[in-house]
Amino acid sequence: MFRCLRQLIKQSPETRNQLQVIAASMNDNTGTALPGTYLLLLQCKQNEQLAVGKLGEFEILPGYYLYVGSAFGPGGVQARMNHHRKIASRPHWHIDYLRKFCELSESWCIYQQRREHDWAKRLSDDASFTVPLTGFGSSDCNCATHLFHVNNKPTKHSLQIVLGVELNTI
Repeated sequence: MFRCLRQLIKQSPETRNQLQVIAASMNDNTGTALPGTYLLLLQCKQNEQLAVGKLGEFEILPGYYLYVGSAFGPGGVQARMNHHRKIASRPHWHIDYLRKFCELSESWCIYQQRREHDWAKRLSDDASFTVPLTGFGSSDCNCATHLFHVNNKPTKHSLQIVLGVELNTI
């Protein structure tokens, strides 16, 4: 049996990713410490002015915001999600400033893959999404932004099509 599993893993990176997620969930009911790329869906219900560190101010519009991030440090995606689920008293990342005004609606990820910049590019190229603030979440890379706005709530299925991956709900 193990020989068959090893053969499957060698043939398909997707299978390897799925097996790692299954193995991690068997060891930990609260989530997984695997690294990966994640997508946050935040809902804002009213207009607000927001100052974001050195980026300056911008107007938060009602609707939904998608934030693309990655978690390859200690604790992986689960540790990062634990941070994002709370409102930070002292903002560390750009997204911490936005979390004060927006509710975390849903979140998804892929494990063991660094796709943050690819996803940001795909969302930038899709006319459904607008860029509310250039440089948001992307001060350490060449992406225009890692934050996108859309008026209507996108579905997991529609995001999977845009991003070209199967997303895990977290």
